[in-house]
Amino acid sequence: SIDTTNQPIIFHTYQCYLRDTKRRLQLDVERSERFGYHFGAKLVRGAYMESEKALAAERNYPSPIHDTIEDTHKCYDECVDLLLRRSREKKTATTVEVVCATHNQESIQNAIQRMAQLGISREDSTVRFAQLLGMSDNLTFPLGANGYRAYKYVPYGPVREAMPYLIRRAAENSAIAGSASRELALLRNEIWRRLLSLVKRRSIRNSH
Repeated sequence: SIDTTNQPIIFHTYQCYLRDTKRRLQLDVERSERFGYHFGAKLVRGAYMESEKALAAERNYPSPIHDTIEDTHKCYDECVDLLLRRSREKKTATTVEVVCATHNQESIQNAIQRMAQLGISREDSTVRFAQLLGMSDNLTFPLGANGYRAYKYVPYGPVREAMPYLIRRAAENSAIAGSASRELALLRNEIWRRLLSLVKRRSIRNSH
């Protein structure tokens, strides 16, 4: 049957630390065009690097993940570019939408730059940005304040299931770790700025 909605209902998650992600993404987009349904993708880097490596070694097959974090970054940005270009080509009446679920500032900047080059409005539902609740507010808030579709996503469920996920995200995604360090530095600078401003105001008040 033909999709009669005007937007994707289900967004499939693609983990860009896997070597075959871009190829699978390309095939899935083409399939959506052939069968006439809207396509939604959530792009992440991935949260199972160490376990994937260990499983490949244990079962004696080639590791399915990229050799370096730089290769993963490259794959992520190329997947974003692929989806943005397909959203503009309009080969069929179906739409292509993407959630850039990332804490990597450079990838966000690349996506914004590509949106501008392709004429994609920041209010357009084609692109959304998302970060974990409690992480990278220094990215989410400016995106929202400047009119981009910015979201916080919240893992939920039993603690025994949610906590390992969050620990993997923090331990295995160096982009998150880097963002967290930058965010802490920004917070320290803001606290220091406010303290200096308070001292200055009190000094002026006392001089009068």
